[in-house]
Amino acid sequence: MNQRIRRILAFILTAVMLCMLLPVSAESPAQETPQETEKPTEKPKVSASELQAQGILTYGAKGEDVKRLQQRLKDLGYLSGKVDGAFGGGTKRAVIAFQRRNGLTADGEAGEATLAKLYAEDALPAPAEEKTDVLAGAVPMLVNKDHTVDEFFAPADLVKLKDYLGTNLVKIKYKDTRGVETAVEALKAMLQAAVADGLKKWQVAAGYRTWDDQVKMLNKKIASYRKSHKDWNSSKARRAALRSVAEPGASEHHLGLAFDVNKVGASTFAGTKQSKWLNEHCWEYGFIIRYTKEKESITGFEAEPWHIRYVGVEHAKYMKEHNLCLEEYVQGIEDGSIVLNGQLNEGDADAGEPAEDEAPEEPAEDGGETEEDGAA
Repeated sequence: MNQRIRRILAFILTAVMLCMLLPVSAESPAQETPQETEKPTEKPKVSASELQAQGILTYGAKGEDVKRLQQRLKDLGYLSGKVDGAFGGGTKRAVIAFQRRNGLTADGEAGEATLAKLYAEDALPAPAEEKTDVLAGAVPMLVNKDHTVDEFFAPADLVKLKDYLGTNLVKIKYKDTRGVETAVEALKAMLQAAVADGLKKWQVAAGYRTWDDQVKMLNKKIASYRKSHKDWNSSKARRAALRSVAEPGASEHHLGLAFDVNKVGASTFAGTKQSKWLNEHCWEYGFIIRYTKEKESITGFEAEPWHIRYVGVEHAKYMKEHNLCLEEYVQGIEDGSIVLNGQLNEGDADAGEPAEDEAPEEPAEDGGETEEDGAA
């Protein structure tokens, strides 16, 4: 038996030695070079000046090339700012608007294709400014993430609030705040009624916003999240910001019919007597509380008890009585369950019940806006 075991061991040892002497196949993983398994190095970031030397004008570029670019954008109606030779945010937004209008990739960089089109005779100018009567339709105009306006949109009949609302009635946080005249008149009547009921210290923190205003507000909110959440990348910060700040084009403030109102000196508006009065009476003057907690899953925005939207008394009354947000109301009119004389069609008695969908998850920690800078 011992002799048999010794023969087996000798055979195994011989086999092992033969394997060690055989050449390894060229296709074996053991022959792969270190270069093939190394991770590729990240592409180094190219500065604006380096790109400019390659003929690409981008954010941060300076000089005569940028001046020429700005002047051309201004001549075509895309740039309203200064021609100063500094490629900043305004120039970038003008380039993006030009690119969109002319069927180019809207990246905000003036490369070969963009510059060629910009200086071509067939370059499309910005559309002539046409003021839109935002109250002309029988149905309130809906602006949200799915129903947007473009960067050239402008409402008709904008007026400065300070020319209509006295300082004894309300504090206007920003002196150049504007709104559509009909909505401003309704706001005045509503605040007069509130003051008559003994509620003072009102403030208007926001009204009409341009496309550029909304760009700045969104960027500011994203930067705020990046600062307070050091581990967040820009994409995560942007997603969180979009829970309370609308994308440019998706903000109701573009219509000139929305206002952010609050109480002077209050750190928060929710729960104040002014907030309660507004929620109870604003519909009497044609306003709705646009974004409520229970409708977050439908509107797509966090609750903003300070954000009011003018829709007209008839529409506001119906929405108040049937507990509808604007999206539900417009949808009801479109599908025929609501008719414009204020009656529900038969079989739709519970059309005003709140949706059963859960509200979307809020971003971590400081996801909510304050009435000072409500941005939807």
